[in-house]
Amino acid sequence: MNAWKNLIGRKKVRMRKYLFLSVLFLASCASVQQQKPSVNLKPLETKISNIESAITDIDAKVSSLSERVSRLERKYALLEKNAFELKSRIETVEEKLKKEAVERKEPEVQSQPAPEQQEGEVPSGKTDKELYREAFKAMEVGDLESAKNYFSAIVEQYPDSNLADNALYWIGEIYYSHNDYETALEYFKRVIEEYPKGNKVPSAMLKLGLCYKGLGDYEKAKEIFRQVIQNYPGTAEAGIAKIKLFELENQNANR
Repeated sequence: MNAWKNLIGRKKVRMRKYLFLSVLFLASCASVQQQKPSVNLKPLETKISNIESAITDIDAKVSSLSERVSRLERKYALLEKNAFELKSRIETVEEKLKKEAVERKEPEVQSQPAPEQQEGEVPSGKTDKELYREAFKAMEVGDLESAKNYFSAIVEQYPDSNLADNALYWIGEIYYSHNDYETALEYFKRVIEEYPKGNKVPSAMLKLGLCYKGLGDYEKAKEIFRQVIQNYPGTAEAGIAKIKLFELENQNANR
């Protein structure tokens, strides 16, 4: 839409130049007309009048287009904000559900350890995909300790797997769900540092900012959120980062 505005603007400038030159020509012809009364300037006057009318019409169209663009931009910004707020609320609900599941599951885990492994034991003899599936099964029932073990096994046994960065990320998420921001921070950093081209980097960076926010380091959190917005524009992570950055800036302004 901006390109269209620029094109129209350039056309308007050219037409105004043409109008100016035409007026100069008309004035020159009027001077000549004093010596040669037979010169007919009516066609030129009509053409100039038509050009003026066309410029007025273009001005009206540009104003209309500008208003339409502004309305669309406002609607898009509102939709984006609502979508990211909804995603943030969903994540909050998911975290609460995970915590509740852990609280319900903990007594059973303590009294009846899973037969496949003892607490802290790293499972072996499974592929990276099998470990990944087992980890999510454990998370679904709230057995986050087993989930951590499965994810850790992927990182240790299959460091070159395309699931290794995801495994590190989810370990960080487990610690984050327990408000252990310092430990979660280290895992999210590892995702970024060890797998810089992995698909979990944007999410890890966003969580990094949330961990700093949880630790009370608001300036560092804002710095990370700005990086997410700059490096990953148009993503859900960037949208959430904008909201969190806005919250922190308003929080500082209200103090």
